[in-house]
Amino acid sequence: MTTFYICRHGETENNKNQRFSGWVDTPLTDIGVQNALSSATKLAQVHLDKIVSSDLGRAFITAYIISRQINFAAEIERAQALREVNYGDFAHQPHSVYPEVTPAENTDFASPNGESLAQMQQRVMACIRQLAADNPGKTILLVAHDGTINAVKASFTGEAMGIVDLTHSAHDFVGRFTVEDDKIVSFEEMGA
Repeated sequence: MTTFYICRHGETENNKNQRFSGWVDTPLTDIGVQNALSSATKLAQVHLDKIVSSDLGRAFITAYIISRQINFAAEIERAQALREVNYGDFAHQPHSVYPEVTPAENTDFASPNGESLAQMQQRVMACIRQLAADNPGKTILLVAHDGTINAVKASFTGEAMGIVDLTHSAHDFVGRFTVEDDKIVSFEEMGA
């Protein structure tokens, strides 16, 4: 069994301005830096064997802040597979550009030149299963995105991504889940 902690990156300029980010990056706001510090507080008593971050800057900077706060000295690994959903042509656009689709339709809807939530979930879970297989008995922190967290939640509950995508994790969200035999067997949100 492998234990994972997962947290969301701190607030960014696009988050503040209600714009889609996906695979484009905007910097953390001052509040975003505080979010990362809050996440670090929640992780202060956790022994980590490894930190793996999405390769996007907002997640990596959050991971860096956390690592320094909890005195984690090893290198932070980066994984493109942990990225947020690719919003394609909707990236950096206001949320209002998204078409009206039902939650059921949203699971397989892909914006032009982007990917669907279901496709994102498949790539995220393939990465997590590989990390679990390569690190039995270890504890790993994943620093990623709201969509990445929702992919884990949906894989645990069995709900469709379009349904789980209706919920949003706070920018200082920290969750814990375990993977055994290629399956998520537990998932919980960590308090402060």
